[in-house]
Amino acid sequence: MAADHLLAAVLDVLAEVDPAEMFDARDVLRAVRPTVDTAPTLDDIDEVLALLALPMLGGVVAVCDGVYRSGVTAEIVVARLRRLTEAVQVVDDEDLADRY
Repeated sequence: MAADHLLAAVLDVLAEVDPAEMFDARDVLRAVRPTVDTAPTLDDIDEVLALLALPMLGGVVAVCDGVYRSGVTAEIVVARLRRLTEAVQVVDDEDLADRY
C-alpha cells in the first residue's frame, strides 16, 4: 500500500475518533482494514502514528507508550505537511543552485 494512501486512510479514521478517546495502533488498524484494498500491517500503522505524533504535525498526541489521543484536525495536518514539503523543496532548489 502506498504511504500517501495509508496516511489518508488513517487521517479519515482519526477524523471519526472522539477527541477524548484514547487509542492504539491495533484500534486504528481494525478501523482502516475495511477501507483499503491492501491491508496494512501493524508496523505500517505504528509508523503513521509516529509521524502524526511529531510536534510539527500534531495529528495525534502520545499519551503513553503506544497509546494516543487525537490532535489537530486532518485539514491542519495536511496544511502542515504541504508547508513542510514546500520548505524542503525550497532548500533543495537553493542547494542545487549553489552546487551548479
